[in-house]
Formats: sequence, C-alpha cells, structure tokens
Amino acid sequence: MKANPLSMRFARRVMAHAGFIVIAWLLIAVLAKGMAPSWKSVALDGDFDYLPSTQNSVAGGRLLDRAFKGTRARSQMVLVFAKDDEPFATRDHLLGLDVLRRLYHRLGEVCWQRSERIACGDVPPDEPMLPQPDMLPNAASGDVTPIVDSTELTVEAGANSGEGAADSADTKPVILDERSNSAQRWLGAAVEAFDQAIEIDADFYKLLGDRVPSRAPTAYEPRLAIAYQDRGELARFRCADPALIEEDLASAKVLAPNIESSTIPIAERDLDEWQVLLDVYSWKEPVIGAQLRRTHARIAVLPLASELAATGNIELLTQLRQIVEQCVQYQREYLRADELAQADDLQVRITGSAAIGGETLLAASSAIAYTESFTIIMILIILAVVYRAPLLVAVPLVTIAVAVMVATAAVTTLAGISASSPGLGLDLKVYTTSRIFVVVILFGAGTDYCLFLISRLREEAAIHPWPVACERALGGVSSALLGSALTTIVGLGMMWFAEFGKFHHTGPVIAICLGIGLLVCMTLTPACLRLLGPIVFWPNKITSSDRRPVISLLPSRSPSGAEQPANRVTEHRRMNGGSRAWNAASIALTRYPIWTLAAGWLLLIMPAIGGRIHERDVTYDLSGQLPQTAGSRQGMQTLDRNFGVGEFAPISVLALARVDQDEATLTATRTRLTESLYDIDGVRRVRSLTDPLGDFPPEREMSLLSKEAWRRRALQNHRLSRIHFVANEPQFTDRLIRLDVIVQEDPFSQAAAVKLKTIEDETRRVLQSQTGESGASWELYYTGTTASIVDLREVTLRDTRRIKIAVILAVLAVLIIVLRRVVLSLYLIATVLLSYYATLGLTYWFFRAIDGPDFLGLDWKLPLFLFVILVAVGQDYNVYLVTRIIEERRRLGSLAAVRRAVARTGGIVTACGIVMAATFLSMTASAWWPPVIAWLGLTTPNAAGEFQQTTLRGITELGFALAVGVLIDTLYVRTVLVPSFVVLQDRFRRRYLS
Repeated sequence: MKANPLSMRFARRVMAHAGFIVIAWLLIAVLAKGMAPSWKSVALDGDFDYLPSTQNSVAGGRLLDRAFKGTRARSQMVLVFAKDDEPFATRDHLLGLDVLRRLYHRLGEVCWQRSERIACGDVPPDEPMLPQPDMLPNAASGDVTPIVDSTELTVEAGANSGEGAADSADTKPVILDERSNSAQRWLGAAVEAFDQAIEIDADFYKLLGDRVPSRAPTAYEPRLAIAYQDRGELARFRCADPALIEEDLASAKVLAPNIESSTIPIAERDLDEWQVLLDVYSWKEPVIGAQLRRTHARIAVLPLASELAATGNIELLTQLRQIVEQCVQYQREYLRADELAQADDLQVRITGSAAIGGETLLAASSAIAYTESFTIIMILIILAVVYRAPLLVAVPLVTIAVAVMVATAAVTTLAGISASSPGLGLDLKVYTTSRIFVVVILFGAGTDYCLFLISRLREEAAIHPWPVACERALGGVSSALLGSALTTIVGLGMMWFAEFGKFHHTGPVIAICLGIGLLVCMTLTPACLRLLGPIVFWPNKITSSDRRPVISLLPSRSPSGAEQPANRVTEHRRMNGGSRAWNAASIALTRYPIWTLAAGWLLLIMPAIGGRIHERDVTYDLSGQLPQTAGSRQGMQTLDRNFGVGEFAPISVLALARVDQDEATLTATRTRLTESLYDIDGVRRVRSLTDPLGDFPPEREMSLLSKEAWRRRALQNHRLSRIHFVANEPQFTDRLIRLDVIVQEDPFSQAAAVKLKTIEDETRRVLQSQTGESGASWELYYTGTTASIVDLREVTLRDTRRIKIAVILAVLAVLIIVLRRVVLSLYLIATVLLSYYATLGLTYWFFRAIDGPDFLGLDWKLPLFLFVILVAVGQDYNVYLVTRIIEERRRLGSLAAVRRAVARTGGIVTACGIVMAATFLSMTASAWWPPVIAWLGLTTPNAAGEFQQTTLRGITELGFALAVGVLIDTLYVRTVLVPSFVVLQDRFRRRYLS
C-alpha cells in the first residue's frame, strides 16, 4: 500500500530524531506546567457579561454603571428564614436576630476597612467607593451633593486650568478632598451599621431571657461585645465624645472581660471576600422592613458590587454559611429541650443571584474534577482491555498528559497576554467550563490518534523490521489523522464567528488545544514507540497471524472459476484481514446495500424528527443548572412561595432624556409611565422614586396627613430609594428616570419575555407622546434578568443559525479536499446531521422521562455545542474509513475494498468510538457518582442531614448527548450507512459509465 510521499517524508524525519523529540516534548511540558498561568487564574465565567455591546440590556447596564457610580449592586445574596405552615416562634426569632446582628456588625467592619483603604489611596478605580447618599453622620436626608469620581475631577481640573502639567499640583487638593469626603462617608456607614448591630443585639438578649448558657462569654456570645468594642474604637478614631467612647469600651469589657485580648484591630482582620458588601436590608429596618417579612418567612438582603459569576462569591457564600452554622450551633446550647426538638422546623436558606452564581461555580469546579478523574480512569481501563500490555497503556497516557499540559499552558498564556495587552488585538478568553471540553476532547481524540497509529504499527510490524514498521505506520496514518483532525479543528474554529462571547472564544480555544494535541500525538507517540521497540507489545508478540484472515472476503478463485495458485492465495490472504466478527459483518452489510441503507435511515428518522421538533425547547433558567438539592435553588423556591421571585428580579426600565429636564417634567413623565405600566395585565408593582416599594398604585387613595402618606414620604427619603432611583453622577441626575417593574411571570420564562415586549411597546408609546408635548427626546433601555435572558436568547439563536451554516460548509470543504469525492462528502454531512437530530431527540426524551413534571427543557447551550462537536468529531471515523477504502481500491476492486476497509478498521474505530464516548460520558460523573458512594455508605451527610451533590445540569446533559451521538456515529453511521452508500454509489457509477 503506497503512502503519501509527504507523509513518508514526515515519518522518516520523526523516526530519525526520535530521541530529541521525546526530550524536547518532556522539557516543554515541564516548562509549561511551571511557568504558564493556571486555568483558574485567567478563567472567566457568567453568561450575560459576554453579550454583544449592541444589545439593549448591555447598554442599559453600562448606563447604570455610569449613572450610579460606586453604588450599583450587580448581584445579591438573600438569607431566607421560613417555616412551612406555622408562625415564627421565639426560638425562630432568636436564630434570625443572632444572624442579623452578626451581619450588621460585619457590614460595619467592611465599611470601616473600606474607609481606611480609600483614605490611603489603596482602592482600584473600578471598586465601589461611594456610600449611600444619606450615610454622612448628621447630614440631612437627601440633602447631599452627589460626589464625582476623582478621576473625572482630575481631568476636568487639568482641562480647565489650561496649564497642563504646570497646574497638575492644583488638582491634588481636589482629589484629596474627594477621597477624604468618601472616606468619611464610609465611616458614617460603619457607625450606622454598628448602631444597628447593637440595637438588634439588645433585642436578641431580651428575647433570650433565662436561656443564657453557663459557659464563659465570648466576643460574639451571648452578647455581641465586639460590636461595642468596635464602635468605641471607631468613636475614638473619629475623635468623638470621650464619654461615649468610654461607655462603649466599658460595656464591651463587662460583656466579655477578655475582649481586648481576643480581638485584633479592624485593619488586620481578613475581610477580603466581604469587600463587595454594600449594605444589609432586613425585616428589622423601620421603614422597609414590612416588605421583608411575612407570617411564615423573614429575609435579609445583602446587595453586592460583584457580578453574579464572580469567583469571590464562592468564598463569600462559604463564609456566610459559616455564620449561619455558628448561630445554629449556639442555638443548640441555649434552647430548652422541648424547643430544641422543634428547632429544625425553621428552614434557613441562602439564595439570590450571587449565591446561585457561587454554587454554579462550585458545581463547575466539581464537574471538572470528576470529569478529569473519570476520563483518566476510563481511558486506563479501555486501553488495558484493548492491549493487555502495560507499555501500550503507558505510551498513550504519557502522550496525552503532555498534550494537555502544553495545550492548556498555551491557551492560558495567550489569554493572559490578551487580558494584559489589549492593544495587541489578541482577542482570546478562556472560561471555567471550557476546561471540561478541552480535557475530554484532548483525551478522547488523543487516545484515538494513538490507537490508530498502534493498530497500523501492529500490521506493519508483522512483515517489516521495527524501524521500517514504525516509519510505514506513521506514514500510512498521517494523512487520515490529519484529515480527520482538520474536520474537528475547522468545525470548532467556526465558532469564532459567533457574537456571544462564550461561543466566540470557546470553539477556537478547543481547536487550538486539539491542534497541539495532534502535533504531540503524531511526533511524541511514534518517537516513544520507535525507541522502546517491539517490547511495547509485551507480554504479547507480533506474529504473521496479525496479517492472516480468519475468513475470506472474496472467493480465492480466478474469474474462470479455477483455484488461484498458491502464491496468489498467499497474496490474497495478506490483503485480507480482520477479526471473524468484522469480516462477517462487512460481508453481510454490503451484500444487500439497498435494504441496509433504507433500514438504517428509517431507524434514525423517528428520533431525528423528535430532535428537530424540540431543538428550540430549551431553558435559560440559571438556577435550573443546579440540582434540586442545591441550597440556593431550594432557597429560591422558598422565596418564591413566600414573596414571589419576581420581587427580586424586576424589569428595570431606564428612560434617558438627551438634555437635562426640570423637576416638573421628570415627575410628569415618571407618573405617566407608572400609570401606563399599571394598566398592563400581569404587572404587580411599579417601583420608582415616588413609590420606592411599589405599594401605592395610582388607584390607591390617601389623605395628605394619613399614616400611609407619611410612610410614603419616609420611603422617598430612605437611603435605599436615594441610591437606587437617583443617579449620583450630575450629568444624569436630571435626565434619567428609573422604574422597576415586577410582573407575575417567572423572570426566566418565555411568558416574561412576551411581557417585556408589551412593556417596551407601552413605554415607547408614552415617551413618544411626551416628546410630542414637551419636545424632549428620550432613549429607552432595559436591564434585569428578563431583559438579559431575552437578549441572550436572541443572540444565541442568531449564532446557532450562523455557526451551523459555517460549520457545515467548512467541514464539507475539508472533506472534499481530503476525499476528493463531492457526492460522498455531501452524503457524509447528511449522515452526521441525521445523527445530530436523532441524538437530540433521544436526549430530550431521556431527560424528560427522568425529570417528569420538573423538566423545563434541555440546557440552552446544548444544541449548539452538540452540533459543532458531533459534526466535527463525528466525521473523524468516517474520514478514517473512507480514506482506507480509497487506499484499498488501488489494489482491489470496489466491493472488496469496502469489505476489507470495514473489516480492518472495524475493531480499531469501534474502540476509538468507545473511548471518545467514555470520555464524554465522564462529564456526567458528578451527577451519578456522589449518590452511588452515598448509597454505598462511603460519604457522610452535611449539617442538614443531606448528601451534597454538586453538578451542572447543562454539563450532564451535554455529556450524555455527546456520548450517545458518538456511539451512533461509530457503531451505526460508520458501520451501516457509509459502507452501504459507497457500494451503491460504485454500482451506480459502473452502470452509468457502461
């Protein structure tokens, strides 16, 4: 069999420099592992952050960042205390107050630390510096001039001076005044937080009564002595009344005699994870507290400056859980026996966008760990079963380990350069979950490449000396490996044309890693085999039986019917081969190609139709990624039952005038917008500056001196209202109207998306009417969960259409170049499309059957990733089979070539397909392995008596789908649909030509 001259030249060079290649790759791997940044250090996460900047929700988010500089909460954690059907008992109030007093004290610590960092200039430009407008001590509510960012002050001062660098020193007092002003405001916030903590502590101790445990007091139990200590030290720092200082410090000593020795200065406390905390709102707030409590539930809201997918949310969530656990443990000390028996009736959950984001990141880390471990275990088992030779197991594993280290180091280095030097134009990012795809595809594809090479080496070594066999084996498979890998690399690379950032970057990153993996496998593996020699097959031996057929694919007779001479029979036997099963299968499948082809397509048509119908039945529910046992998901369900999840995920409507408007115009526009929104069916509340909680709809009547009227005015001047609805940047203060609309629908649902369109149409109509009356021009923006989901759905559907076309055309082009058969290439594309839709249909039916009524649809990322990977990877085995058919045709007839190619490649391609399916199946390990080891009694439950299961539903679904799809491609498409079509095509060509 004559190999490609270029392939043979490449093979000769690899064999000639085998020792150097092994040393070079091992050295590169060590350097890569030691010098390149880790994946975790450069990985990004989140979904909404990577939408195109042209989307309305992204533009609205940028507007909020500019208008509410330093005070905008980008995410939140919500503590939910709830009971099923009973009102709160004393024991429940005690636990809630204990948690609350510690949280307010922690807020005070954070505000004090932030004040000192601002005063010292140790604050990054993008970190929140500005506190709530009414937190300056003794300042009149609402009577605070908005603070301008120090950077803008510097620029403006320099521009107005007209002296450039000569007057730069004049800007320093302005910056210092701004910094001092901001620092003083955060100190005021700390004072208020300590006051609130001490007030709640007094309520807690009063309710505790005679339950105080007999053990020695600490800084936190039974009284919050550390709050008195910190307030006294803060008063001393601010040079307050000495009598107040002495009173607080003395109180702290009385409550905890060892308080001074047991606490450390505020500046030395490790609060890095808490620096994103902006405030705490709870049911104990005098003005808004009524909105945060129900008969069976209480909540505390922690607004955060970090995005929901910030990696710091993991540690923050962990520490918040520790605070709750400490309070639960202390409760077990002071409750009486009869109360302790019923203490578990109170459910304490941590939820909110940041909690969901933190648990999602934890689940992603867990999924990655399980995937990597199970991938290695499965590859090890499969290689051991296939080869039963230790060195043949070790060589592929070493090769793939080197490939993973070098490839991941390459992309993390490029990502780090891209982030640190944006001017270079290197737009490359990596994401937390991208590592799963890199590891799985590198291990699966890398093992396949090694299996192909070793299989060919076994053939060649039976009739050639070892050095020649290694050279001929590499030369014989190089073209097939390169062609099959190119389909995957080019297909994944087409994701570069996506608008959505995660799609845009993930595909090329995997393609780069796969290209490096291919290079390693085509150089390091043959070099290792060449150096080790035939001993790699120990304890087995290579004999001529490896070339001898078990049954004959064609009768050993001449066309006239006479038996062939002995030497011809020997040559014929040498050209045939394969196991008995694959020889028999190749004959059976090609004997009646029409029936085989028809039956093969019909068997996949039904699931394919189901897949086509349900392709868009996907869910964008972020909390739905987590299992039902996840604390944040259970907390969200509890929150929804008692308050309605929409209360914490409103649709924010932003109306921005092109020029400043007077107060009367702003008020009139705000009122008209509010009234029109209340007229929309399904709108529950509209929050605004005039009605911050949305509990005074237009039809609600009240007198000017009624209690409700006084409460409404108090709400308008509350710090939450001022920071949420009034822009602190002067250029937006008189131009921006913000409304938060709460609707009945689930924020993640399609019904909420429809409601958003109705709100948009109505809001635009009102603003156009206002423009006609006053001449003011308005721009309209939307933010919030629903708006982001709508934009995400729009962008991903658009990307899916674009990438599908690009991938099909790119893979088709590669197939035509490699195979030089246009019709056959088109047919191969058709077969992978059939397997894609059949896989999608089977996956949809499988998870719907498992989840039952809780099934909302497949994860929204699954269809695109399944399509790209299946179309690209699925062609590998087809390319390897067809290239072998073309190679055999040079010596045999068409039918014999097909049969021999199927027989000779059947075992190895099936093994490769099983390897790839096993690696994809390892993506599901985090879903089923924890319950298995729990059932076996090999793990212990957590404090709540539950076995922790951290998995991402999307990863589990995609792993299952890819495993099923690869098995369909390997065992069915490549075995049944492709050979039968090739035989029919050859018959048609012969008849047509004759």
